[in-house]
Amino acid sequence: PVRHDMSVEDMIGAGQEIEQSVMAKAIRAHTEHRILLNEGKTVVFD
Repeated sequence: PVRHDMSVEDMIGAGQEIEQSVMAKAIRAHTEHRILLNEGKTVVFD
């Protein structure tokens, strides 16, 4: 989460952590074959 008292460096760090988390989840879903492309839409199964 971003707060108003965070410095620019803190916000950059928070953004990088979020990017890493999202990428890890995407890679995991891909390797577990939980992603399906259907008529131009992407479906990710839990």
